Amino acid sequence: MKRLILMRHAEAGWHINMDDHERPLSANGIRDAKKIGSWLKEKEYIPDEVISSTSVRTRETLSYLFLDCPQIFERSLYLADADQMKSTLQTLLSETVILLAHNPGISELAHDLMNHEERHEHFIDFPAASTLIIDFKADRWSEIKSNSGLIVDFIMPQQL
Repeated sequence: MKRLILMRHAEAGWHINMDDHERPLSANGIRDAKKIGSWLKEKEYIPDEVISSTSVRTRETLSYLFLDCPQIFERSLYLADADQMKSTLQTLLSETVILLAHNPGISELAHDLMNHEERHEHFIDFPAASTLIIDFKADRWSEIKSNSGLIVDFIMPQQL
């Protein structure tokens, strides 16, 4: 079995003269990332590794989750679409992985992987720091197909 923890970065601040890739988390984003980190530990959703976009906001989100596991940063995940994210996942070996990236790719990937009956209304916008836990009946990430994911849990920081 493979488990994907699909997470959108926490809320970033907006600075008019700053490159989008360099935007840091807002105070709310820091708070929300810490909440999600506590929730992951409380629910025992512990990853074997994290694969993340290289943006400042995804790196900062990851730092506030306080996870003790290998972390891989992939430039290709910055504003990646669902197909690129799936391609990245297929290269991994770990059983449980956090994929930390951006919208609209995160929302697109959630829609692609879920059974139609299980889709959640917030998969359309996938609010900042929202986290989806998905299980797959597969031995390798390369075996994961569209509409094959089983939702285990979904949380938005506003619910914590």
